[in-house]
Amino acid sequence: MSTMRSLAVRRMLVLTTDAGVRVERSGSVQVLEKAGKVLDCFSADNPAMRVADLRERTGLPATTCLRIVRTLVEQDLLQREGDVYRIGLRVLVWGAAATAGSVLLAAAGPLIRRLRDDTGETSVLFVRQDAQRVIVDVAQSRQSIIFRGTVGEAMPLAAGAAGKVFMAWDPAALQRARPLGIPQFTHGTVTDWDAVDEQLARGRERGFMFADQERETGLSSIAAPVFGPGGRLVAALSLGAPAFRLPRDVAERLGPDVASGATALSRAIGWIDGPTPTPTPGGHHPPSRGTGRSR
Repeated sequence: MSTMRSLAVRRMLVLTTDAGVRVERSGSVQVLEKAGKVLDCFSADNPAMRVADLRERTGLPATTCLRIVRTLVEQDLLQREGDVYRIGLRVLVWGAAATAGSVLLAAAGPLIRRLRDDTGETSVLFVRQDAQRVIVDVAQSRQSIIFRGTVGEAMPLAAGAAGKVFMAWDPAALQRARPLGIPQFTHGTVTDWDAVDEQLARGRERGFMFADQERETGLSSIAAPVFGPGGRLVAALSLGAPAFRLPRDVAERLGPDVASGATALSRAIGWIDGPTPTPTPGGHHPPSRGTGRSR
């Protein structure tokens, strides 16, 4: 029996009644079950919920439901936006760990490490979780001055090459990010949405994105889209490096290599290679990798 299960068993209360002896779960376990019911209400189809929605779906009393929601917010398991609640960053970190057992991660591991070895820079795989991108695998550079990413680390969509991959090839990601605005993280952050739209269009044309110190001063990145069956964007393959080793001219040289790695990963997880139309802004379709390699 696992440690977690043993702890739960020890917390059980044995109550004697006229009908005999029965075992009833402790208040702590019941609270966990109710919190689980609340969290289970959220899904890809229902990412945002009001307390009234949660109360209706769980059947919990109004005061109980509100108390649990407030506790989940305090613990970063939910995040509040006005009267709407969404899954919190703490859950996203757990989700990133769970993703480690997926087909995507199984196929990505060798490719990520090969890209690291070929370029000498840190190679990272991101998936999108709502308005964030989350690291699900990373191969650290062996050099002394590097980008250090950790599995489960969440970053914004609106700054950085990987975030812009999601916005360029996934309309839902762009729609989620746009209302939030773009904080001025560094002197290099592009905060004007018209300029961002131009960046996304250029990236779609060549098959990869480049960001020059947009999220963190001294750090630049390249990223390319990873597609699953049917051409749906599922991840972004990224290269992160100190800006002095990844200026724009080097990025133009390495970008096609990152795009090639992303294409190989796409094929490994079921994307069917073949002629693809030039994607329109907000479109799902993979770019022509030939266009990316010829530039």
